[in-house]
Amino acid sequence: MNAMSDEVETHGQPEGDRSGHDSPPLPHTPPMGISAVRPGDPPPMAPQQPVVSRRPERPEPNLLASLVASAGVVLAIIGTFLPWVVAEGAGTVSEIGWDQAGDAVLVLVLGLAGAGATGALWIGVRGLVVKLVLLAAGAVLLLLAGLEIGDVRGLSPIEGFEFRVGSGLLVIAVGGVLLFVAALLDRGPWSLRAPS
Repeated sequence: MNAMSDEVETHGQPEGDRSGHDSPPLPHTPPMGISAVRPGDPPPMAPQQPVVSRRPERPEPNLLASLVASAGVVLAIIGTFLPWVVAEGAGTVSEIGWDQAGDAVLVLVLGLAGAGATGALWIGVRGLVVKLVLLAAGAVLLLLAGLEIGDVRGLSPIEGFEFRVGSGLLVIAVGGVLLFVAALLDRGPWSLRAPS
């Protein structure tokens, strides 16, 4: 009976106790490349990776060019709804640009194209495409306003009415000049490739 109880006690005790030495248990062996953590040691921390932005940083917008282009767009679009021709005689009769559907639609389309290029300037996009849109829109607006002004000045008086140029054509001409100047003020490259 005593022999059996000694055997049960021997099997119930851990290896260290059977040898008579009180040593701490060995830690679990981790996979290669990972150090073992002993009681009291701080847990291993993963190295902090630098935060990498996925979107490339764009240059700061050119505020002067953006403001000048914005003013040009606003003037070009507003000029569509201002008088283009004013007839003065016994009374004053004016004809707004929107009454001349063909030219007014062209002015409006050019103003919207300039607005798209201006939006690109405000968010820092630069390049030849933005410059070309601003240059083309400004030049065509200026040319169109000049032709219309020439037509109005060439009108002969009719029934006591004399014709003069309305404010809308002058506003459109100024808007075209501002779009043209904004393209020259932009510091972006004069190439199709965006700066890296």
